[in-house]
Amino acid sequence: MKICLSVNSSPWSRFKGGGQIAVHLLATALSKLGHEVHVIYSKQPTEKIEASANYNIHWVRHFNVATINLNIFSFGLKAWQLARKHKFDIFHGNAEEACFFHLVCSNESTAQIFTSHAPFIPRTGIFRALLSPVFFLKNINFYLLRKAAENADRLIAFSEFSRKLIVNGLGSSSFDRIQMVSPGIDPSWFKIVRGFDNCKEILFWGRLEDEKGIPELLSAMKLVQEQREDTQLNLIGEGNRETVYRNRVKELGLNVNFLGWKSALEIQELVGKSALGVFPSRIESFGLAVAEAQAASLPIVCTAAGALPEIVENEVTGRVVSPQSPSELAEAIVNSLENKTRSDEMAKLGKERAKKRFSWEIAAKNTIEIYKEAILKR
Repeated sequence: MKICLSVNSSPWSRFKGGGQIAVHLLATALSKLGHEVHVIYSKQPTEKIEASANYNIHWVRHFNVATINLNIFSFGLKAWQLARKHKFDIFHGNAEEACFFHLVCSNESTAQIFTSHAPFIPRTGIFRALLSPVFFLKNINFYLLRKAAENADRLIAFSEFSRKLIVNGLGSSSFDRIQMVSPGIDPSWFKIVRGFDNCKEILFWGRLEDEKGIPELLSAMKLVQEQREDTQLNLIGEGNRETVYRNRVKELGLNVNFLGWKSALEIQELVGKSALGVFPSRIESFGLAVAEAQAASLPIVCTAAGALPEIVENEVTGRVVSPQSPSELAEAIVNSLENKTRSDEMAKLGKERAKKRFSWEIAAKNTIEIYKEAILKR
């Protein structure tokens, strides 16, 4: 089978996230199964990336514009060029970058798949949205994403929460087109060895944005350090709000380290030296970092936001608190640190569950079946 995937940015770019990593690992697994796989990524002209993969990589211009994702044009053009040359069986988009793929697929009689990673999908199309121009302009990329999703032959959701978001946005008629595929985790996360009995460091990795719950985490750390002043928070990641967060740390007098972006190996090394992983998201369509922490047998505190309760079962494989509640978050952090034996027991069970659930080989095989269904429909 000849497959072309796409995603904004890339897993080697500075501002990468779970979506980029998922596409890379899916493409790797599909290629290992013997399929011809191509992936379209974007990068800025100033980015010097040396990428190595077992599949074909194609680069397009990444436009760093806040209001509208102009990548829809560079991805659309590249998809059209590649389609004429390679005659793909499948085009598989992952965000608004695939907005024009339906035109390419219609012209080439190619099946189109769309995986939704978005925390929000509008209920109306672009033309009706123009009746509320201010809201439309603030959310234009979500409307472009909706356009890509509504034209797909099949839709893939990583979680039940994500499935509900798709149905809520596209309507009940979309239900039969949606299939759930649990993503995998890089096997290296299962190999991490932890064993620092007196560690007092807690760890977060992800984008430093409000939707990741960083404001609540900083407020919670003030409460934690009033009880355990030697506790240290390490933040891995960057984002548009980082300067605001740094100023907040100074204002509160917190023991917080901003470590910037790290490679997967560097994050794994820090996981091995940490006592706890904290993920206070306000919304998550999946939650890759939480799944990675679970695979590494790192005790977890997270919120009941989006799909996170589908990964972490409260007081069974970790501690789950209400979103946007610094007091609950602080209480769970202190409880986890002061009850290390119980925290480690839950983390061990979480790892066993992760082994059974998060496999890219299984995810790739399930995705191929969805591809076959879409091709038959075409």
